Order: sequence, then C-alpha cells, then structure tokens
Amino acid sequence: MDFIYVDSTSVDQIGYDEDQREAHVIFKNGRHYVYSDVSEEIWDRLKDAQSKGTFINQEFKAKAYPYRQV
Repeated sequence: MDFIYVDSTSVDQIGYDEDQREAHVIFKNGRHYVYSDVSEEIWDRLKDAQSKGTFINQEFKAKAYPYRQV
C-alpha cells in the first residue's frame, strides 16, 4: 500500500488497502488511524476532498466507522 502526502493543516498522509477495505490516515501530530469498512467510493471522496480533516470528521467520525490507532 502506498501513502499519499496531502495538502492539509491536520492530515499528513493517507492510504488505502483495497483488499482489507481500510483507509489509513496519518495526522501531522504523528498519530496513525486505520478506518475499517471503507468503500472505494468513500476513499475516492477522501482523496478529492478539499479539506481532508473536515471530510474525516464528517464521514468517518460522525458515521462511527470502526477504527484503531496503530
């Protein structure tokens, strides 16, 4: 899986594991979260989102995607 550096005030890198359907988010503070059950459509929307942090808050956190910190 490759990570993409993004232009964001809070997010440093994002990545997607298609086989596991997991979105990886590495924040500028160094924390790395893995969100489960993420469809490719949601992944594409995250990649295209103008504000990655806002998208994560509105999609992953507000809709209570399962996640873990690694």
